[in-house]
Amino acid sequence: MESTKLKDVITIQYVTPDNAVFTEKEGFLSLKFKTSDGEEKEYPRVKLQRNFPNETPEQFVSVLDKEDEEIAMIRDVSELGDAAAGMIRRELARRYFVFTIKKILYVNQKFGYSQWRVMTDEGEREFTVRDTYRNFRKIGTDRATVSDVDGNRYEISSLSGLDRASMKKIELYI
Repeated sequence: MESTKLKDVITIQYVTPDNAVFTEKEGFLSLKFKTSDGEEKEYPRVKLQRNFPNETPEQFVSVLDKEDEEIAMIRDVSELGDAAAGMIRRELARRYFVFTIKKILYVNQKFGYSQWRVMTDEGEREFTVRDTYRNFRKIGTDRATVSDVDGNRYEISSLSGLDRASMKKIELYI
């Protein structure tokens, strides 16, 4: 039986200042990219996807085409120069926008859904979470995220920083 090595199956091309030029066109991120075999390709609209969003948000970022196929990988955003890094950071901030929960006003569980009213860094918000046990995630020892039915993400940057009443409302999910 012949052994297949991962490097023979998967080839990762990395974005560098020498092989890639990012531009912003009509509110979207575009890319001109020179592949490892020297072919120059232009992508009028690319998407960015963090591979390790909590651990390394600016490292190992996939650049995807309109069919969500990976074009290349960004090892570290800061290696691409100020202009490109700025565009990439703006796009990541837009794509991964997260409300920061400061206080939990109420959580009401009913029929597999929970209704939340919270105070965030953007003001008071009300949202619905489906299957709260699956959509509430503790990150490390002191952070948590929750995703609502519309795909919005909320973060509690410090569980220990919440007031006692807020903690009581979510202790079941921690």
